[in-house]
Amino acid sequence: MDLIHGVSPRFRAPLSGWEIAPLGKGPKERREGDGELRLRVGYCAAYPAATIAERMIRVQKLRQDGDPIVTQGHLRSSLVPVVLVDGEAVASGWGSITVPLAPGRHLVEVQSQHSRAWRAVEISAGKAARIDYVGMLGDQHRAYGELEVPRRLRHLSGHALGPRGRFNYWQYLPANARERRSFIAAILMMFLAPLTFYGLIRVGVFEDGALSQEAGFAIAFGLPILAVGFWGLRVLWTYLRYNRCRPEPPLERAGGPVVLDREGEVPEPSPGAAALLIDARFLKADLTSADLARQFPQGQTVIDRSQARALNRVGEIVPVAHRFAVPSPRIELAKSVGGLPLFSQEIAASWTRMWIEVPPGEYTITARTPAAPLPVRGVTRPENVRTEIVKVGPGKVATCDLVVEVTAVPDPAERALHLWQCAIATLGPRDEPKSRRAPRVDVRGGMRRMVNGRYWESGDGR
Repeated sequence: MDLIHGVSPRFRAPLSGWEIAPLGKGPKERREGDGELRLRVGYCAAYPAATIAERMIRVQKLRQDGDPIVTQGHLRSSLVPVVLVDGEAVASGWGSITVPLAPGRHLVEVQSQHSRAWRAVEISAGKAARIDYVGMLGDQHRAYGELEVPRRLRHLSGHALGPRGRFNYWQYLPANARERRSFIAAILMMFLAPLTFYGLIRVGVFEDGALSQEAGFAIAFGLPILAVGFWGLRVLWTYLRYNRCRPEPPLERAGGPVVLDREGEVPEPSPGAAALLIDARFLKADLTSADLARQFPQGQTVIDRSQARALNRVGEIVPVAHRFAVPSPRIELAKSVGGLPLFSQEIAASWTRMWIEVPPGEYTITARTPAAPLPVRGVTRPENVRTEIVKVGPGKVATCDLVVEVTAVPDPAERALHLWQCAIATLGPRDEPKSRRAPRVDVRGGMRRMVNGRYWESGDGR
């Protein structure tokens, strides 16, 4: 199952030690006339993607190989949220935080294992803007930062950022309600109530007249009806409240490109002009077992049960003392003729969808990987540089995807990195997804695996 554990998101740390805390200089002091951003950072836990048998086989193989990091899951990089406001990191972890801000529109970002959560937030003088962020825990979180979400996860939201009580998080749809614990409990009560009533008759509760059979029937069948009704009201309430959030209008930033909402439409360029749409994102690469073992306390050589549980959920063995935000990419835009750039200008880039209006013609986009956010005591790889030539005609919008893979090994106690490496995985026009053949229904293989218990086998030799 790919659905959440529980009915609602939890706006607290999933484990002790990962509570939200100020980062860097933290929020600025409030001044007269300022408003507030009240942000809650929460999570919804996802069921493991692998079966029990697959997880047991993985654990056995890691132990045979002598790996110090033996876990059932595949999560190998931190997904602890980092909150940024107008490009500055202010907090990290799960919980609630209040950030004083000047009146106006501000760019709020939440970086996790990837950089796909941002929103323009309007701050009014003397008032508070209440915003919620929810991200899925576990090894499935990374899939929602890639260019294409796997088909089996497309009906869910890996993360969401929006106004409190209205943001789009599709786990709240009634179509998924049958997977929730509250619904399962209601169904169990429907079966247990008649059995309980039958048991009371068998033991002779009604013989002495202390309780009439009519009252017993009312209790036995009334409780499950009330439970189902309560569950139905919860589904209706969440259906009416959530998934009602519209995209924010484009955010114009002084001296920089226009930031578009993740789900917003692309604006049309002015008459006679063209536009470039650069969709920039980063993905954290999985760390090796040797890099993860740096988080062990001194003298420890093998991960223990509580540490493995933390790694499976949040991607860290122990809480890292000095977290950081991945710096923005460095992007230069140049008008070019015949593939040769004439002059270049660096744009104020961010890990968002950036819309830039330009005259029609040919342009050279140069992307450079970001520098390390903390001092590096170990290995620092040279910056990676890629260029792409884009042609755009009048009234057209050319889309360019930028994907950077980040490998960072933080020291768990000191303000330093043991490794910082960035590589540009993608820079170029967006390709239309190819249509895939619908999967075949595996009937014979499913029945065979149900009988022999070998759930890890593929169906019918495929």
